Amino acid sequence: MNRWLLVGAATALLGCGETLSSTPPDGQAAAGARPAQAIQALRIHVAPDVAIVTEGSADAKLAEKLKTAVEVELGRRGVRVSPANDRAADLTLRIETRVKGVVYFLRGHVGLTAERGGVAVATATTNDEIHRDGEFVAVMAEKVVSTLLGSPALNEFAERRAPRREPPRERPTPRPQAVVVKVAPEAAAKTHYARGTSYYNLGRYGEALAEYEAAYLAVQDPPFLFNIAQCQRKMGKDQEALAAYRSYLRVAPNAPNRPEVQKRIAELEKETRAAALAGPRKTR
Repeated sequence: MNRWLLVGAATALLGCGETLSSTPPDGQAAAGARPAQAIQALRIHVAPDVAIVTEGSADAKLAEKLKTAVEVELGRRGVRVSPANDRAADLTLRIETRVKGVVYFLRGHVGLTAERGGVAVATATTNDEIHRDGEFVAVMAEKVVSTLLGSPALNEFAERRAPRREPPRERPTPRPQAVVVKVAPEAAAKTHYARGTSYYNLGRYGEALAEYEAAYLAVQDPPFLFNIAQCQRKMGKDQEALAAYRSYLRVAPNAPNRPEVQKRIAELEKETRAAALAGPRKTR
């Protein structure tokens, strides 16, 4: 199935607004800054049991993958991760998450609690976010670890213990590899789509319309037609919106939001007939 249609399905089922959205498949989380030396000197043990609540089609190994991702992210930030049998660990890190899986996407949040002797020292949690199921764990682990390591409570705890710890060893910085940028119509479509969505969220529907039209001219993916219709409807251009909605269903007859679009078409047809008798209506 076309990935833009999958985006539309996830949008409709997870309830994430009116436009269709996607995380670029080749997108990577930005490298995070290292925390203070006092935090790097801590020895942190990640508890093996993850408090997880799942709905829908979530991966059965999600908890295990999330624990591994958190440990990798801590190590990438220079924090020493202790094995399970290390009784000298300064803190125990407990993970909790609640996710809902649909199509090829996951929506949910991740929380961390740093404990010392069963008493919480610092906590961190992310907002609810939607990512592809192959990217959710890495992205959310990076965000929640970043929040925890920047916590004033954790910094204060680390500073109190700093005199008893030796400074961490410097790790060599990996040499960046050359990146080959390929110019393709799909890349242009993604750029126009991102701009269009930003304009749409700001209520600047005319500018959003121009960007979505440019995206469709670059790559003829059906969801662009849906977003074009949404803009035209917001601008009060009922005839244009009707044409775009009909085109969307014509090229994507099995669209996951087909019932919603058919309902919009019926409403606009009714309003158009009424407007022909009552005169121009105000722009919504």
